Amino acid sequence: AKAISMDQYIRAELDDVPNLLLDEREIRQLLLNLVNNALEAMCSSGEIVIKTFLEKENVVLAIKDQGQGIKREILDKLGKPFFTTKEQGTGLGLVVCNRIALRHKAEISIVTAASGTTFCVRFPIPVDK
Repeated sequence: AKAISMDQYIRAELDDVPNLLLDEREIRQLLLNLVNNALEAMCSSGEIVIKTFLEKENVVLAIKDQGQGIKREILDKLGKPFFTTKEQGTGLGLVVCNRIALRHKAEISIVTAASGTTFCVRFPIPVDK
């Protein structure tokens, strides 16, 4: 509802991926934090794309916004406790995301440019023995 009122939209592009053993509550929190950050990164209208796809031995969850990108000097500070660029932020959202990813043996990477930013969470696909 918040997105629609700002003329922002969320689109899902979900490929078929293998089932993973994940904590649903934690993944929901991770997704909520990343999408909320993406919405706030866009000053006005725009679209956020949530994608899932396979990449080598990983299932990737990608959240892409159409903001102005993240400045290099800020990029190095992202995920540090209490660092925020938001007026009302706590600086804990990405910290929580990083901890959730760690508990799931996943890695978060960031690709940013003037046309937007993509956060990718790569979950390893367990190897059957």
